[in-house]
Amino acid sequence: MIDLQDISYSYRNIPALCHITYRFEMGKCYCLQGPNGCGKSTLFRILNGLRFPSSGKFLFDGKDITEKTMKKSDFAKAFHRQVGFVFQHSEIQLFCKTVEDEIAFGLHQLGLSDTEIHDRVEHYITLLHLENIRLRAPFNLSGGEQKRCALAAVLAMEPPVLILDEPISGLDEEGQEWVTSFIKELKSPDRMIIIATHQSSFAQEVADIQLRMTKEHRLIIK
Repeated sequence: MIDLQDISYSYRNIPALCHITYRFEMGKCYCLQGPNGCGKSTLFRILNGLRFPSSGKFLFDGKDITEKTMKKSDFAKAFHRQVGFVFQHSEIQLFCKTVEDEIAFGLHQLGLSDTEIHDRVEHYITLLHLENIRLRAPFNLSGGEQKRCALAAVLAMEPPVLILDEPISGLDEEGQEWVTSFIKELKSPDRMIIIATHQSSFAQEVADIQLRMTKEHRLIIK
């Protein structure tokens, strides 16, 4: 579903990604590791259609993802329905008045019926154990609660591709254990999960395939 064909990217002539070729497949959980500055964040921005390769191709479900194609509203909307992204610092993607509003926001953008929105909000509030904080403002939550809220908001849109940037970063031991167990439960033949992490033990526990970005900005299988 995601096919990277010899992609490279540079910031003002400074290489960030160098000649990366790799195919990500549905039904797999990938963990990406590497030193700071190796290009993990740049790769994730490309996978989310936020940046575009300087050279090479990024194909999603056989379609070329370029700056030109992503300027087409219908195309971009269809792409973003397929890809869910949870940022490392979850608070930056939370902006609604309550947790339940946060989960419902993306569903309204999808044009779902009020009944479907209500059913999905209730389902993901229960799934992420958010019942007791559903009416609280997301910016008043703990780090772990914000992470669960962001996950619920993204998962409620039911994207087949889920991209998580450092999902256990900043969490206490209990929070890390919860996220680890939850990701294991999310694994499905109909879902692709791509995770960036600095935690080798976490990667070993959840990943089907472990990848590494080198300091030369290349992608290798560990």
